[in-house]
Amino acid sequence: MAPEPATVAAGPQVVVRPIGQSDVESIARWYPKAVVLAGSSAPLGDQLDSRGRLLVLTEGGDHQPAGLVLVALDDPEPGWASVSLLAIAAAEHRDLAAQAVALLDADLQQEATYIRAALPADAGPALYFWLRLGYRPSVSGARLWMVRDLDT
Repeated sequence: MAPEPATVAAGPQVVVRPIGQSDVESIARWYPKAVVLAGSSAPLGDQLDSRGRLLVLTEGGDHQPAGLVLVALDDPEPGWASVSLLAIAAAEHRDLAAQAVALLDADLQQEATYIRAALPADAGPALYFWLRLGYRPSVSGARLWMVRDLDT
């Protein structure tokens, strides 16, 4: 059995870690019906080939991926981090996603001053998800983003 990838951040109920080869098959099962809270539901292969850190969210001691997040540093410019994908296996994992975002915010404070998350086309539920986490709406180009200052 391959060793588990190193943890990026962990809380009492969530672990955020780099994606491992063994995760891809599990993610492929739920990804087509995932609840997208940031970004778009581009094909999984495109997400795997994306620039940035592709991370999985797991619940506590369970090593099975329950969510997927793609974060790029210095995007769109130095001092920024962009979440271009946050997808969870099912709506009941929203609390898991919220905990993971809080952990990532804390972790990224060492590397970025601002963080932004791309809202999906059907922004309704995602908009409220990010607002509850202290993010504010911002328009860049033709896209709606949720932005947060990590210094506060």
